[in-house]
This record gives sequence, C-alpha cells and structure tokens, in this order.
Amino acid sequence: MRFMHMTALILIVASVAGCAVNRSATAEGAPLARQVTESDHCGLAAPGLVYVSNAEELSQLSKLPSGKLALKQLRAIAFEREHLLLVSLGQKTTGGYGLTLQSSEIVDDVLELMVEVRRPAAGAMVTQALTTPCAVIAISPDDWEQLRVSGKGLEGFSRQR
Repeated sequence: MRFMHMTALILIVASVAGCAVNRSATAEGAPLARQVTESDHCGLAAPGLVYVSNAEELSQLSKLPSGKLALKQLRAIAFEREHLLLVSLGQKTTGGYGLTLQSSEIVDDVLELMVEVRRPAAGAMVTQALTTPCAVIAISPDDWEQLRVSGKGLEGFSRQR
C-alpha cells in the first residue's frame, strides 16, 4: 500500500513539474535573445518597448525625432529567424544611462528578459544633454505568447504577442 502511495506521489509531482516549460535557448541551440547594440540617442522619449518584426517596421525607426540608431547594422537581421526589441529608458537630462541584456528564458509561455540598468553615479561628471538611451535586442519570435522585461531600477515592461 505504501508503495502505491509513493508511486502516485511521484507521478503527480512529475506531471506538475512537466507543466512548467523553462528554456534558455531555441530548438536549434541559439540564444533566445542577444543584444545587438545600444544607443544614447534612440529617439524614444517615453520608457517602454518597441517590437520590430519586419524590415518595414524597422524603416519606421528612421522617422523618430532625434533618433540616431545605427539602422544599417539592424537591417542585417534575418527577420524570419529573429525579431528586434528596443527597450527604452525614456528621455534623460544627462548622459551616463544605459541598458545591458543579462539573461533570457522562456517560462511557460513568457519570454523573460533580465536587463541591467546603468545610471550615472552621484556626483559623476556626465554630459549635460538630453538623451534617449535604449538597448536593441534580437529575440527569437517562437514559443512565447508574452514578453516581459525587468531589471533592478527598471519598471517592468510587458507585451502580449
């Protein structure tokens, strides 16, 4: 009788554990996300996310006011394999801000990106100019329904597919 209870418990634990899908790479072994570049002058005045799934959407970025993204580098992305995500800190009054991708993982149907937010140290010498810092991240478009970006000092951003 005890053996049957133990077997049932193992089956329940295995089935519950099987419901959670966590991965940090695509089926081909490529990373789920990689940082392509970052810029102090993306032209995105509000904090948030911009999702780019094709070349036409990418060309729209050239219309951003005061945006100085290196679009030539971004045009090399193969959109059938990767999409782009711009993570913006919004407009800042000085230089010294930035974002760096730390990790990516799919948990159930959520692609979770962890980023590090850099801020100028108190009293640091920084440029006295308006900046619009962002990171450009190439992400796998497969196997997720929601995208979540978080990091210390960053209000969490989320986007449904």
